[in-house]
Amino acid sequence: MLCLSFYTLNVFAEEECNVELALGLIITENVIRIVDGTQTRVQINSGLSKQNHQIFIKGRWIALTEEETLVLNEYSQGLRSTVPELVNLATDGVNLGLSAIEQVVEGFSDKEPEVLQNQLEYVEKALMNKFKKGDDFYYIAPQSLSRLDDFFKNEISDKIHAAVHGSLGAILLALGEAFESDEGNIEERLLDMGDRMDIISSEIDKALQKKASVLEKKAAEYCGCLQSLDETETRLQNIIPQLVEFDLVKIKPKI
Repeated sequence: MLCLSFYTLNVFAEEECNVELALGLIITENVIRIVDGTQTRVQINSGLSKQNHQIFIKGRWIALTEEETLVLNEYSQGLRSTVPELVNLATDGVNLGLSAIEQVVEGFSDKEPEVLQNQLEYVEKALMNKFKKGDDFYYIAPQSLSRLDDFFKNEISDKIHAAVHGSLGAILLALGEAFESDEGNIEERLLDMGDRMDIISSEIDKALQKKASVLEKKAAEYCGCLQSLDETETRLQNIIPQLVEFDLVKIKPKI
């Protein structure tokens, strides 16, 4: 990886930094877009070679020399070496966990409880507001890259647990109706439900804790790389003063 060409693992272990993305970022195969809300402010088009990369600011093409274009290419490659992996780490596995919850609930009730559906939709929306990927793009929202673990330990974890526990009442109601109509053994179903809920809840905790730890470690490893990226961005801003207005990578004082 590009990161490893800038810093050794020993430096990674010692580095600590508070890195923020001040603007959103969309990366496709040939284009990088720095966005403010829904507006593209900076666009970098990849060419067939390092010499024909192009940059547009507020829709206007900025002419660069061959040497200046190499700085642009370095900046582009720095973004491509970090952002897609962070987005993958953030999104992979969460949808699998949500599907597992739904499968557990469906095993006890023909109808998915509305509270479960609402909470899971909230979890998916919260995740997609910060990280999103498709077949041909990656998106990351403005945020601190040093506190990604908090997002999973707190907001996502809390909402998933609320979805699980909030759906228990609806499931019990469905089981009560089944008991009244003599459909199966209510005690066995209750025990089975409890066991399965305990298992899925435990697995969700483990999965989210693991994801948070991985993201925390990865953010620490990327610290040096992101500092280098910030320096490259500053060099590019010296070449293109209009770029200062859209300062993407911000290294904040250590807390």
